[in-house]
Amino acid sequence: MVGIVAFLLVGAYMITVNKEYDIKNDADDREGFLKDFSGWIVNLGKNVKDVAGVAKEKEWLPNEEDYEEYSDNDTIKK
Repeated sequence: MVGIVAFLLVGAYMITVNKEYDIKNDADDREGFLKDFSGWIVNLGKNVKDVAGVAKEKEWLPNEEDYEEYSDNDTIKK
């Protein structure tokens, strides 16, 4: 949770610095910041959804043909 909050704070800081917003004294800058920040959050959500969709398509568990079956009569040879 702390990592997510830190990530969002760094993103907010980068938006204010790159756009040179004065969010303390200028109402127009605050409005512009909120539009940019909310747009960034929406795009971030879309990207996470896309990455999760790709990860979901991957095969994470082994198939039965990926490993050999051993019977109880098999012995370990050194």
